Amino acid sequence: MRTVSARLTLLHVAVTAAILAAFSSSLYLWVREGLERDLEKELDVQVRQFQDWFLEELQEVRRGVHPGLPAQLQGFLDVSGAVAEVRARDGSVVFSSPAFVPGRAGFRERETTFSHPTGEVFRLVLAIPEEPVLQPLGQLRVYFAIFCPLVLVAAGLLGHLFVRRALAPVEEIRRQAERISRANVSERVPEPGSKGEFSDLARTFNEMLERLDRAFQDLQNFAADAAHELRTPLANLRAEIETAIQGASSPEDTRTTLASLAEEVARMSRIVTDLFTLAKIDMRQYALQRERVRLKPLLDEARETWEAAAAHRRIEIRSEGGDVEVAGDPVALRRVLMNLVENAVKYNREGGRVTLSLDRHDGHVRIRVADTGIGIPPEHLPRLFHRFYRVDKARSRESGGAGLGLAICKSFVEAHEGRIEVSSSPGQGTTFTVELPVAGTAP
Repeated sequence: MRTVSARLTLLHVAVTAAILAAFSSSLYLWVREGLERDLEKELDVQVRQFQDWFLEELQEVRRGVHPGLPAQLQGFLDVSGAVAEVRARDGSVVFSSPAFVPGRAGFRERETTFSHPTGEVFRLVLAIPEEPVLQPLGQLRVYFAIFCPLVLVAAGLLGHLFVRRALAPVEEIRRQAERISRANVSERVPEPGSKGEFSDLARTFNEMLERLDRAFQDLQNFAADAAHELRTPLANLRAEIETAIQGASSPEDTRTTLASLAEEVARMSRIVTDLFTLAKIDMRQYALQRERVRLKPLLDEARETWEAAAAHRRIEIRSEGGDVEVAGDPVALRRVLMNLVENAVKYNREGGRVTLSLDRHDGHVRIRVADTGIGIPPEHLPRLFHRFYRVDKARSRESGGAGLGLAICKSFVEAHEGRIEVSSSPGQGTTFTVELPVAGTAP
């Protein structure tokens, strides 16, 4: 039995058979016990009646009223089909039915002694046939032999129909799943209308397909974006090299060309390094060196690093809040904070402000990096942490960004069992919020 429906049907039949066997056995034993009691009562009645009849007839025979005792007694026994034997105290046979055989099969015996008013003692062995009383047991066995197989067959058929009907949603999910491939992963399996396990299964399966769909889209976009990002510096390298080969260049031109080449190579190196970092995080090969890390010094370091660039554009960087410790990798956390502060400075307005704050809440530490810059349109927020995604592609290229910084930040924060969120208002500024578990608390 390989299929679930077959196994469930077999289980249904087995349970029905067990219940039927228990009921039939109980009924049979109950009926047999009742018949046995009736048989014993009948035997007691027959013994008492025969004793009374024997004593009465014995007196009649001795007074000469009846010619002989055996004929009278046998006539009494023939009415019920019983057989009997009466012996005197000395063992002599006073009466014996022609068909009497001690221990005869199919008869229930009872042995007793009784006395005559004259003091004579007799031993009586009386047996009555069992068949008239126990015959219903045979009929009950025949009934069970016919009825039980029919019930099991009916239970099997009804159980199979019920199981097939109950598992119909699963079969529909299976057929739909067979039709889904990479080309049409956007399709979904139908969800049953009623609430229950199958509805939960279909919903969970659709959620998995949704994740796969997003993963395929990210993979397709990733390949296209990576090729596009690398194509631009490669094209620049090729143009610079061809220009240097074709024309006679002065030492100054050569130095300029080499500096441009170095810049493009550095840009490609940053892209490749970031891609390699993301790949290691995705494959869980990036080993986080967890230790107790104080966040305030890391935040101050990021502020000091970008303070000069901020001052050039008259941007004020302020730090608020006390120090908090988390369990994490200091290198990864430093990169997250450096990236967020860098973006807050780069995409801020002249004379703007960047606010760095730390606070603790419900076992988590919240790091906020808020700026008063250009802001981000709402339609871009859902994809802001996608790889190679940039709100202003031209401006990002000019600043050297490839759209991987926020993706790396999100991966590092999630690797620390935390989360990162963004809120923004165009023309007013953007706030990034990072939540991490405080050192010593369960994630």
